[in-house]
Parts: sequence; structure tokens; C-alpha cells
Amino acid sequence: MTALLDDPRTDSPVWDPSPELDLRHVDAFPITGLTLAELAGRLGSVSVADASGVELVNAVSAWQQVLNMAQAAQAVVIREIEARTVDALARVPDELACALVCTGRSAQDLLLRAWGTAQHPALGDAWAAGAMDARKVDVILAEVHRAGTALSAREVDAVVSDAVDHAAEMTGPQLTRHVRAALLAANPAVAEQRRVVERERRGVFLELAPDAMARLIAYVPAADATAAFTAIDALAGHAAIDGDDRNIDQRRADAFADVFTGILDRQTTPDGTPLPTRHGRRVALQVTVAASTLAGLDEHPAVLESYGPIPAQVARELAQDATWRRILTDPTGQVRAVGTDTYRPGADVTRTVVARDVTCTFPGCRKPADRCEIDHRVPYDHAPSPGSVLNPQTCEANLHALCKHHHQAKTKSWWRVTHDPATGISTWTDRHGLTYARHPVRVHSTPTAADHAALPPPPRDWGDPPF
Repeated sequence: MTALLDDPRTDSPVWDPSPELDLRHVDAFPITGLTLAELAGRLGSVSVADASGVELVNAVSAWQQVLNMAQAAQAVVIREIEARTVDALARVPDELACALVCTGRSAQDLLLRAWGTAQHPALGDAWAAGAMDARKVDVILAEVHRAGTALSAREVDAVVSDAVDHAAEMTGPQLTRHVRAALLAANPAVAEQRRVVERERRGVFLELAPDAMARLIAYVPAADATAAFTAIDALAGHAAIDGDDRNIDQRRADAFADVFTGILDRQTTPDGTPLPTRHGRRVALQVTVAASTLAGLDEHPAVLESYGPIPAQVARELAQDATWRRILTDPTGQVRAVGTDTYRPGADVTRTVVARDVTCTFPGCRKPADRCEIDHRVPYDHAPSPGSVLNPQTCEANLHALCKHHHQAKTKSWWRVTHDPATGISTWTDRHGLTYARHPVRVHSTPTAADHAALPPPPRDWGDPPF
């Protein structure tokens, strides 16, 4: 079976047995009767330069069908990996994240999507046929998941089947509203179930933006959000005072920021309770900046913790504020440390490791280092030999930052890690023997600091000692 064409002799379509796909007269998408490989192969033979406008638009739709079918085929492979793995939800996303060089969250989404479509065959079949993309698959799965146990399996299947039937004619947001309405109609108790589930998802999220800006997003119950905005609006004032040229939105933004910078300055909550410490340190964000930049001798970018590069002038302004912890670097961008022979690293070593690693040292993990646990690369020996005091275990060279999840994965031997002190590269090896490198994060770099130099030659092997 190949492309559907118009027969000039009749109003009925006929199948063209030719090997080329005629995109001038496609009856509907998805194109049926072709496997993923057949459809991709025939699309690959289409001459884009010679195609008409209609053919080009149809080619875009056909390639989208190929993408949908390919993602569904990938999900089949992921389901097989999941079926072969104990503790799959904890282990498989890390393996996929390393293999695909993506975030752990994206890899987890791949696993959950693959698992979810297996629970709802009608949805999986439509995806495999290319009738919908992964975004719409996620919409249906998310809405059904949020319904919790308020619906029976029969009611859920009916909602999913209805969503599959309408997905081709709706955008993602339209499909979301459609499925949500169908769930509410199936069982009014869904509304209360959803409210409870969504309240559990409340949180505050930092979304980075260009030009040293960011968005702080609070996902909270409506009453709490309204109360917070009312207080911020009162702090900002409805009318500007003399000489204040800020508009109301700018005054609200400044009033909002003042609440939290004031807490960090005082190191207490609004009711006077001391803030908890992290790794024995007072709570503060850090700005990493070259001493020469801070002195105004150059304009090299600095690094703001949890954000990234910021202009030199912004760093100089922040460095004057007690809310921020300043970390000065030498021209190579390196940080120095002093070792200790105790199990728990002291504050100085901890500060050094946190500043050096920047994030969790598992490949691709972006959990900030100051929110991580400090782990011994080589496990700590609680009964060391007398001579080991010359080679302390708890020192900067044998410590690295790991988030709780990846620390546990290492402890459970799901992953093995080695570290090359010459390059700073950590190499992680999974259960299959596949290895992934985590390169050190240069906390601050100058134009010359990124120059590469050859490693020194290895020491000469003189053979066995004479005695």
C-alpha cells in the first residue's frame, strides 16, 4: 500500500503502487498502510526543491507522522528496559539521561510516557500509527493521572478512547480542556480529587531568563496567591512618592524582592526564628568573580549561583551586599582547599567542594551543590591503617557533591565512579558497562583560562627498585 491519490476517472480514491509518495493528493493524515520505515524512505525520496506548496505542507505533516511513529517505537524499547529492571523508576531515567544527554526530568518523562501508553492500548495504538504526537499523549496521561482513583477502569478507558478520537482535530490546550471536561462529566468527584492532587504539587520554581533576569513562579492555592499579591500590592503602594519614577509593576517587583533579601540579611524568618544553616554555613547565595574584575581592572563575566554568567557590573553591585557570599578566583578560575582526617568535612572544605563542583557531579544533573550531600569518592575507611594519616580521606580531592538520589545510586552500586585529578573529569559507569564523563564546571573563566595545554609526559618506568 502506498499514497492515496485522486483517480481522474472517478470520485473514489485509488492506491498508487509506485514506489514514490505523491504528496499532491493525500486524503488524510495519518497516512495508513505504510510502516515507519516505508513512510520515511518514501518521504526521503521527495525532491523538496521541485515540490509545490501543497506538497511541502503535506510533507511536513507526513514527517510529523514519522516522528510520532518513531517516538512510539522508542517507547516500546524503553518499556522492555523497564520490564527487565528492578527499581526501574529510580534507575532507568538516569541511564536514559546519560545515553541521550538530557535532563533526568526529560528521561523520566520518556519512561512514564512509555509506561502510560502500555496501560491504555487505544492511546498507544494511536501514537504508534502516528495519529498524535507525544505532547498530546502526555496531555491525556496527565489528566487521567490527576483524576486519581475517582473513576473506575471502565470510565477511564471511555475517556481515553474519546480523547483519542478527538486528538487529531485539537491543539494541546484544547485537548486538555476536552479531557478535563470529560473526566468531570464522568464523575463529579473528580473535581475534589483534582483539587487535592494539585495542592500536593504546590511549589516555587526559578525560571531563568536572559540579561541577568529570572522569573520566580509560585504554584499555590488560589487563596494563598491572592493573599500574597494583596500584601505585595500594599507594600508597593498604589501611588508613587515624589521623585519615584517606577511604575506599579516595578514597585511590586521591588517590594517582593525586598521581603526575601531582608530575610537573608537578618538571617531570621519574619517572626524572628533563625534560618537553618546548610553544611554548617549561613544561608546566602554566592557570586563567583575574579579579584581583578571586582577591583574594576577588567570586565570579565562573573557567575551567579543557580543562574549562570552575569555582567561584571552586576557582580560588583552584588558583592557589596551582605546577602551574597563572594568567592574570589585566581586567573585560572581555580579554588584551593585544605584537607582533614575526620569523616565529616569541615566548613572550609565543604565551602571549597560546593564552590568547585557547582552542581551534583552526576552527568547532566543540575541540582545546586549547596543543596547536595558531600560524598567520599573513595568510601571512607572508619578503621584506617596507621600510615593512612599521611593521605587523609576527607579532603577536597576525595570529596564531591552528589544530590540525594545520585548519592544513593552510587551507594547501591547502580553506578561506579572514578575521578581523574589531572583533568577533573568524573567517569560514571552503569550496569551495562556504558561510561559517561562529567567534566568539571569552570566556576569562572577568563579569555586565557580556557587555553588547552598538553599534559606532561608520564614518569619514566625504571623497573623494580634494587632493594
